[in-house]
Amino acid sequence: MKRKFVQIAALCLSALLLSAYGGRQAAYAAPVAERIIRVGLHYGTGAMEGLNMANNTGSGFRFGYYDSANRFVALGSTPQKAISVVKTMNVYYGAYNGYASYHSALTSSSVAVGEFHLQVSGPYSTFAEAQSAAAIYEGGFPAYIGGTFYARIGNYTTRDQAVAAQEALAARGISTVLKGTSSYGVNAVITGTNTILFQFDDEGKGTGLGVAPNAAGDGNYVTLSKDCLYAGGFRFERINGGNMTVVNILGLEDYVKGVVPNEMSSSWPIEALKAQAVAARSYALSLGSKHSSHHFDICFDVDCQAYYGRGKAGANSDAAVDQTAGQVAICNGKIAQTAYYSSNGGASESSSTVWGGSQTNYPYLVGKADPYEAAAISDDWSKTVTSATLVSGLRGLGYRDVGSSIVSIAVTALTDSGNPRQLTFTDNNGKQFTVNTRYAVGMLGLRSYRYGFNASAIPQPSAGSASLNINGITSINGTGGLYAIDGSGNVVPVGDNAYIATGSGIVQPGQGGTTSGTGTLGTLSSTTGQNGSFTFVGRGWGHNVGMSQYGAYAMAKQGYTYLQILQFYYTGITVGYM
Repeated sequence: MKRKFVQIAALCLSALLLSAYGGRQAAYAAPVAERIIRVGLHYGTGAMEGLNMANNTGSGFRFGYYDSANRFVALGSTPQKAISVVKTMNVYYGAYNGYASYHSALTSSSVAVGEFHLQVSGPYSTFAEAQSAAAIYEGGFPAYIGGTFYARIGNYTTRDQAVAAQEALAARGISTVLKGTSSYGVNAVITGTNTILFQFDDEGKGTGLGVAPNAAGDGNYVTLSKDCLYAGGFRFERINGGNMTVVNILGLEDYVKGVVPNEMSSSWPIEALKAQAVAARSYALSLGSKHSSHHFDICFDVDCQAYYGRGKAGANSDAAVDQTAGQVAICNGKIAQTAYYSSNGGASESSSTVWGGSQTNYPYLVGKADPYEAAAISDDWSKTVTSATLVSGLRGLGYRDVGSSIVSIAVTALTDSGNPRQLTFTDNNGKQFTVNTRYAVGMLGLRSYRYGFNASAIPQPSAGSASLNINGITSINGTGGLYAIDGSGNVVPVGDNAYIATGSGIVQPGQGGTTSGTGTLGTLSSTTGQNGSFTFVGRGWGHNVGMSQYGAYAMAKQGYTYLQILQFYYTGITVGYM
């Protein structure tokens, strides 16, 4: 058979696009140690006055702090299995805003942890020495203030109470120093009581109190907090003297085991879960320390990735993480920012369309037809928006001269994936206002970037053979007998599972059959609305950039591996170690 040759340029220098399904992965040195990640659980307006913790599998908790390398430095411990950490201000135990813990607003509660204390002796060189000295007195506890141990007594809600107790001790010949509240101090107490186990104050140095499960030593234990189970330890820090910022500090792999079952069902095919594991690991590392202003790396919510601990984890999701341990998506020698979402409705979208900026920053996040996802889900939706909402939204985008109403909307440009690139709004004065889709989607509150004014306007995925246009030859169907020349001059067969990158960045399947399909482009359409309202219809749920989770599910059900899934949705990446 006569060979046909094609010169192909990869979008990412680290991978040859056409070898994505079966080419050898680049060799990277395995990581020498597991990375540590700091996950913000409560911060900003969600910072806590008190947080309950329970260790039902270990033997209590250790107290200490995390050093600059995120290593836990133990100071002391308690056998108590249920403790709470509270700020050193007057707080009271009870239910408030749906959470039973310690709050400053519950002044009528009979359980109060006061902010005034009496210091009886010290300094001491160890936690045990301070604890022994404090145990002589009722309500005594060890304290670690500015790096030094002391013994303290009691917790009083008013200075007068503290002074009265101080005078009573003085009458017994016991000298004390009254200590008031601190902007940075926290107490560990027995949950539901005012019994202080340990007081910690870094005096603004930024270390915060570290709490780790299992006082007897390291172990595979999890901590229950606010109905979630967490691996690793915790840091409680009162940044700028406010409520407590709570950070879960744990190994990267344990973190990924918490993300995967919260982003995908642990019952899904393991190849889809493995793709999710690599994507979650890569995405977390690519963000760096996104929340450095709050002294952690990544948050628990979908602003970063959904992470609610180990509660939903199962053997299947854990296995997916273990079987891909340390693996990340790589492009041009860097960890790829592997964004993902629920479903795309038939085509993903380029990062430059959704996020703005240059596409060269994310060469692996290019829009493409998705012939797989429809086998798993048909996520259709509609959204009706009033003219008044549109006027308000346009003014919010800076169009101050918009009229009193909008009379028509038109899709005036399309992306390479066939989704709207821009919308043009016409007001009652005949003025037109053109809005980029990334702003329009937010203004309109649409669920995805694949939308139109009626069902026929939504781009539809279509099956059938894909015809290739190479060097002006349009009669090439499929990739049988097709060969490629790589940058070193090596001649290799393309193979039946190859995908072809077009000049516009769309990646199309090069072989016909049940898994092929390039999608039909949308139309430049318009609508005048009905009764002052406009209805948008669409398909998919999410930002459409990167991997479709339902698409990954569908590909896994069809027998594709996690590498094939990742290399379909992230054009030109390799999977390896860094």
